[in-house]
Amino acid sequence: MHTPARFTSRTWLRKIWTGGQIMERCPSFCTDNHRNDDIGALDDLQHGVEFDGPELAVFDVEDGTGKWPVLAGRINMDPHNEDMKRRVPHVNLSIFKDEVMECLSPDEFAAVIAKVRAYCDGLEKVHAQLVQARAEYP
Repeated sequence: MHTPARFTSRTWLRKIWTGGQIMERCPSFCTDNHRNDDIGALDDLQHGVEFDGPELAVFDVEDGTGKWPVLAGRINMDPHNEDMKRRVPHVNLSIFKDEVMECLSPDEFAAVIAKVRAYCDGLEKVHAQLVQARAEYP
């Protein structure tokens, strides 16, 4: 990932629209580029890292069958949010877009189960990363 020179240290001075400024610092898990985060509302800033979900063939009435990600998400932190639960590292998990998988045969259903099971093994790594992120949070 290319990081602009001004964010190389992952620390920067941020101007607040309502006045004032604040020194921001990315937590170690953050991969956001913050390219446009040098000015804004205090509670607009987020730090995070996204993780992909497996793609499954899903039927959509308008688009036909296409691949859609399921169980994708992001470790996220909103350091200035009013909700204290959002201020600490947390996971936003996108379970599934409002789509339907129709008429799965036993073999197709088994393939879905296998993909979800393999993905859940990967979620253990995301869990460990979240635990580490929380341990670093003051």
